[in-house]
Amino acid sequence: MNSMLLLPNTDEEIMDMHDEDIIITTHEGKIIKVTQISGEHYGLSPAQLLGRSVFDLEAQGIFTPAITPEVVKKKKKVVIVQTTPSGRKVLITGIPLFNAQREVEFVISYSYELSELIVMKEYLQDLETEMSKVKEELAHLRDQHIRIDGAIMESQSSSRAVKTALKMASYDAPIVIHGEHGVGKMTLAKFIHSKSTRHEDAFIEVNCSTIPETVFEIAFTGQGDIKSPGYLSLSQGGTIVLNEIDQISLASQCILYKHLQLQQSIRVIAVSEASLEDLVKKGSFREDLFYYLNLASIQLKPLRERPEDLEKAISQLLQNLNEKYKQEKKVADDLYLHLLQHEWMGNFRELKNVMERSFIESESTVIALHDLPIQYQPSEDEQIGIEIDGQTLPHILEFVEKKVLLNAQRRYKTTTVMAQILGISQPSVVRKLKKYVNTTIGDDIE
Repeated sequence: MNSMLLLPNTDEEIMDMHDEDIIITTHEGKIIKVTQISGEHYGLSPAQLLGRSVFDLEAQGIFTPAITPEVVKKKKKVVIVQTTPSGRKVLITGIPLFNAQREVEFVISYSYELSELIVMKEYLQDLETEMSKVKEELAHLRDQHIRIDGAIMESQSSSRAVKTALKMASYDAPIVIHGEHGVGKMTLAKFIHSKSTRHEDAFIEVNCSTIPETVFEIAFTGQGDIKSPGYLSLSQGGTIVLNEIDQISLASQCILYKHLQLQQSIRVIAVSEASLEDLVKKGSFREDLFYYLNLASIQLKPLRERPEDLEKAISQLLQNLNEKYKQEKKVADDLYLHLLQHEWMGNFRELKNVMERSFIESESTVIALHDLPIQYQPSEDEQIGIEIDGQTLPHILEFVEKKVLLNAQRRYKTTTVMAQILGISQPSVVRKLKKYVNTTIGDDIE
């Protein structure tokens, strides 16, 4: 390195720098350049440093120790801690500048008081902690906003199911998905396949309940007089979904278990409306097949127990229908609240059917209660009858809760059944009925 390019002269001078403590010395230790704040750490002015020898300053206890001799000796960057006459600690970094013969000609040193560095370190640690929190929050938000094409999964139970599905997608272990008809089981199965390492291979859905018992084995293996391959051959390397597995006979279950054990390159997802564990207890499902399939179990709750999903579904379906039929219709407030408190035993499929029929039936831009199919229209005493606009949320929720509870009370015989249907505890049903009904409510209403 040509040092003269960096140091046009070796005259003693104070460099015009106000915020950095920089000192330049010759290899003999003479201070030839300083900045306007040099010497502050040592109780000296910049002028008092110029022309001085670092060895003399070290002997006087001002530089303890001096850094120039260390840099000249080691011929590389050196970092040390100096103790100033006032007892403060200063971090000094020395950098060598070489001549053409690769000998140290000058040493540039700059310093920071350790207290400043400690403050800076604490700031960086705080910043790192804050960034970690932000990353955790972002990860949490990503978990909360996982989207599945063709499905609405925003309630707490749905989000939990999707999170489990996403986790299990990375494994090849069998999975059981169970829930009522129309809750989105097949959509979740497709999501698992799409997120797995097998996503580019076959996705074969088998409706087990439609296969006659006499040809059940042939359908899966392709053996016999049938020339075409069986479901297991078609699924090689990919995923096979055994839909309505709870509907097949014990004999068919035995055949299925025998052949599934031989498969090494197929991902198995079993889909059931009933709980396979309950069927095992009843003796209508084989234990060996259950334990083979049930390495992971995901339950999708019915729509009536997923209020956030139901609310989102109503809005989404209305938007889809407006786009499909090129309309700009809205849902009346009382109809909206009625849809929210309906049981929807057919889940999403039933809701979609009723929404579209009501949309078509409506002759106005506002879909009203009387546009519903006749069997879905509430009786006069069941109608919610509340305007949302101008009402506080607690008032609306309390009004709707009262209507729902009283409607349920008329439909069901006991508070135990009401609790099961409404998805709350039996004591909660009793407490809420006492709140809204003047008469005394017992544990059961016969």
